[in-house]
Amino acid sequence: MSDQLTPILDCRVVVERGAFKLDVEVSVEQAEIVALVGPNGAGKTTLLEAILGWLPLTEGEILLDGRVLEGPGENKSVQTHEREIGMVFQDGLLFPHLNVMRNIEFGTGKSLENVNRLLTALEISDLVDRYPKELSTGQRQRVALARTLATAPKLVLLDEPLGSLDVTGRAVARKLIGNVLRKTGAGALVVTHDPADAFALADRILVLENGRVTQYGSPDQIRTRPATKWVAELVGWNFFEANGTGSLARLSNGTEIATAHSGLDGPVVVTINPTAVALYREQPAGSPRNSWHCRVESIEFVADVARVSLVGPFDLSADVTRAAVAELGIDTGSAVWASLKATEVGIQPLDG
Repeated sequence: MSDQLTPILDCRVVVERGAFKLDVEVSVEQAEIVALVGPNGAGKTTLLEAILGWLPLTEGEILLDGRVLEGPGENKSVQTHEREIGMVFQDGLLFPHLNVMRNIEFGTGKSLENVNRLLTALEISDLVDRYPKELSTGQRQRVALARTLATAPKLVLLDEPLGSLDVTGRAVARKLIGNVLRKTGAGALVVTHDPADAFALADRILVLENGRVTQYGSPDQIRTRPATKWVAELVGWNFFEANGTGSLARLSNGTEIATAHSGLDGPVVVTINPTAVALYREQPAGSPRNSWHCRVESIEFVADVARVSLVGPFDLSADVTRAAVAELGIDTGSAVWASLKATEVGIQPLDG
C-alpha cells in the first residue's frame, strides 16, 4: 500500500485470469493524473476493470479517499455504481438519441451547477443541442468526459481516450482534458499506448509489464532513467544488460563500455541517451574511452532530428541533426565512428 497520507486511490490489486496474474500497487493523489502504459497484454485494462468493480480481487485491497471498496475482512465489495468512480471509454459511448446536454445530465439526477463550467472548460458550450452523430471524434470524447465529471467522481478512469484522434486533435484534447481534470480535483488513471500522451498529460507514469509494475515515477524520471528494455524503447534510449567491474560495464559479447562510476561489481543496466552519441567519419582524435567503428543500418528523420541506427560491436542508436547527416555525408551502409563520453553512460542495478 502507499505511504501517502491521504491519496484518493490507494490499492493493491491482485487478479488471476487463467495463467495470467496481475499484482499491482498504485496510488493516485487528488487532482493527480497518472498515465498507465505497457505492452499489449500487460494487464492495463484488467487493472481498470478491477478498480471499477467489474472483476473481483483474488487478493489485495482498494481504498478510495480512505473508504474500503474491496478488501480482506469485507463481507462484500462496494458495487460499481456506488464507488464514486467515473469511466471514460475510447469511443465515448454516448447515447445516440440524446443531445449533448442530455447526455451530460444523464445519471446526475438533475442539472448540476458545475455543468456550465465543464462546458466552458472543455470548449463544448456551442454543442449542447447537437447529437453524437453530428460531433467529431474529439468532441464526442470531451462530451463523454463532461458527462463523467458531472457526477462529481473522486476518481476518473480513462481507457485510451485519445486513441481515435489525429495528431492535431490529440494535442488539443490533451490540453483540455488535463486542465479540466486538475480543476475538478478528481484523481485520474489514464491508459494510453502513445508516449506523447503520457508525457504531456501525466504527473506520474506507471509502467506495467506482464502484470507487474516495473517503473512508477515522474515523466522526467521515466524519460531519463528507463528501468527496463521496454521503457527504454518507449522513450527512445539505448538499453543494455552488462556486468560491472570497477568503472567498466562489459556486455555479453565482451564489449566494454567505460563509465564515470567506480566500484561496479555485478549485473547492471546500461542506458544511453541517443543524443549523447557523437558520429564521425574518421576515428576521433584523442582516443576517447568509448569509441566504436560501426556501420549505418538506417536513418529516420523526424523534423530536424535524424535517428541513426548503427551496427557494430553492439547495436546503438544516435540522434543527430539533419544538417549533421548532410555534413557527414552518411547514408545506409556508411562506415562511421560512434563516440560517447563516460559521463553520459547511465548505470542502474539489474533487479531480478
